[in-house]
Amino acid sequence: MTEQARRTRLRDRAADQLLEMVISGGLEPGERLPPERELCSYLGVSRTVVREALNLLEARGLISIEHGRGAVVSGGNPRAVRETLGLLLRVQSKTLWELLEIRKILEVEVAGLAAERTGPEDVESMRLQLDRMRESIDAPEGYVDADVEFHALLARGTRNDVLLTMLEPVVDLLRASRQVSASRPGTALRALGEHEEILRRVEAGDTAGAREEMRAHLARTAEDIEAAIGEGVLDVGEFREKERL
Repeated sequence: MTEQARRTRLRDRAADQLLEMVISGGLEPGERLPPERELCSYLGVSRTVVREALNLLEARGLISIEHGRGAVVSGGNPRAVRETLGLLLRVQSKTLWELLEIRKILEVEVAGLAAERTGPEDVESMRLQLDRMRESIDAPEGYVDADVEFHALLARGTRNDVLLTMLEPVVDLLRASRQVSASRPGTALRALGEHEEILRRVEAGDTAGAREEMRAHLARTAEDIEAAIGEGVLDVGEFREKERL
């Protein structure tokens, strides 16, 4: 490994540890991180590495480095939210369940609104994503990409720009949730059928039916996640590390 590669790895690891410190310590926007000398001792790295890690977090919008105050937790723009939630998922597997709760709150109603408002072109675009999912049954990455896009198209079909703005920061975590649930053999094919039924209800303008099919789909997704973790099919921490590579 070259010296530059070693320093980059040290910097990235230090940045993750600093972000974990912010999360586990419950630091709020505007609160300061410890001084550099304390961070050096805590992380076991040089001041140069600490400064590079802080600069990386600042570039991601997670902290700001203020003259006379040092490193301060930022208020949280969408990219910062994605970064923070991404680490939270890596640190705490229970975040998967919290994310699923969010999906149940949002996506059930998204399906209902899409059934009320979506047009023929939207339906055709969603059908194309189902075709992609079918073609990628044995290629998890392609399957999940199409799955994510299908749900994004459903959200666009609500014609609610505020909803789209709310969903944007958690797109990466929604992808992570779907990768976990699709990790078990056979689940992708079954989920494809569930998506087809959701689209059938949306196309028919069946608001109640679309909500019910989405609710049932998410219930089965919860079972898949529980089984995947319980069977050791997927380790959440290992999964997030692989996603970073």
